[in-house]
Amino acid sequence: MANQEETNQEIKDQFPKSIENSGNILVVDDNPQNLRLLIAILSRHGYKVRPAPSGEIALKSAFSTLPELILLDIMMPEMDGYEVCQKLKDNELTKSIPVIFISAIDAIQDKVKAFEMGAVDYITKPFQAEEILARVNTHISLSRTQKMLEEEIKLRIVSEKALKTISLKYQNMAMQDYLTGVSNRRYFMKRAEEELSRAVRYNHPITFLMMDIDHFKNINDTYGHQAGDQILKNVATICMDAFRVNDLFGRIGGEEFAALLPETTFDDAKIVAERVRQNVEDFSLKTEGKQLACTISIGISSLTDKNYQTLDLLMKQADDALYLAKSSGRNCIR
Repeated sequence: MANQEETNQEIKDQFPKSIENSGNILVVDDNPQNLRLLIAILSRHGYKVRPAPSGEIALKSAFSTLPELILLDIMMPEMDGYEVCQKLKDNELTKSIPVIFISAIDAIQDKVKAFEMGAVDYITKPFQAEEILARVNTHISLSRTQKMLEEEIKLRIVSEKALKTISLKYQNMAMQDYLTGVSNRRYFMKRAEEELSRAVRYNHPITFLMMDIDHFKNINDTYGHQAGDQILKNVATICMDAFRVNDLFGRIGGEEFAALLPETTFDDAKIVAERVRQNVEDFSLKTEGKQLACTISIGISSLTDKNYQTLDLLMKQADDALYLAKSSGRNCIR
C-alpha cells in the first residue's frame, strides 16, 4: 500500500499542477497503471477525470454523465475499444463526443479503422505527457468551439423565426381589422382597385356590395359595446362564410362592411347578398339572458361601362343603393 502511494506521488511530482484547463474526461483502459498515469497527467492540469477499467463500465459512465472527451484504449477484454466507440457513435446522446484512441497497436489499418469509426485522433503507446495534453487541449477546444457555433446557429435560426413571426404578425395587423379579423379599409381599398382594374382591362363582370348593420347604435346603447362588438364579429363571420375565397370582404368603418365579387354579374350578386341578409336575420346572440337579433341592409352596384367606371363611382352607387335600402325599411337589398 505504501509502495502504491509512493508511485502515485512520483507521478504527481512529474506533472506539476495547473488549473488553466477544465473539462470532464473519461479515460478507458483495462491497465491500472495506464489509468493512474493518465489521471495524474490530466488532473494535475485542471481536468476532471473519470476512470473506466472496461468497455461496459465506460458506456454506463458516458451515458449517465456525458464527458467532453473520451480517451479510449483498443485492446481490452470482453469489449474492445472499437466496439465501445461504435456504441457511442450509435447513440444520439454520445455520438458527438470526441474520442481519442490510445493504443500500443501502430498498424496503419488500425489507425484507418479508428478514424472511419469516428475517432478524432489516435495516440500510440508509450505516450508522452506533453503529447497527451497537447492533443486533449486541441480537441476539447475544437469541440467547445463547434458547440458554440452550433448554439449560435440555433440562436440565429430561432431569432430569424421570431423575426419572421413578428413581421408576419405586423403585416397581418396592417391588413386586418383589429376587432373582426377581416380586411381593414386600407387593405380592402387597395385590393379592390387591383381587382377592378383587372375587370376593366379584360371586360369581366364585377359587383360591389355595401352592407350596414341596422340600428347598430341602439344595440350599443341598450346592451353595451361588448354585445355590439360580438355582433360585429358574428356578422363578419356570417359574411365570410357566404363569400368565395377569391371575393374581397372587409370592414370599412363602424358597422359598415363591403365586398367586391370578381367574375360576378349583378343578378348572381343579388343571390349572394340575399343569402347574407337571410343568414344575419336568422342569427341571434344570447346576452343578459335574452336573445339579441340583428338585421343588415345591402346596396349593390355592378360594372357597366369599362371606359368610365371607377372604384369611387362603384362605391358611391352601392352606397346610394344602401341608403335606399335603409329608407325602405331596412333588412333588404337595393
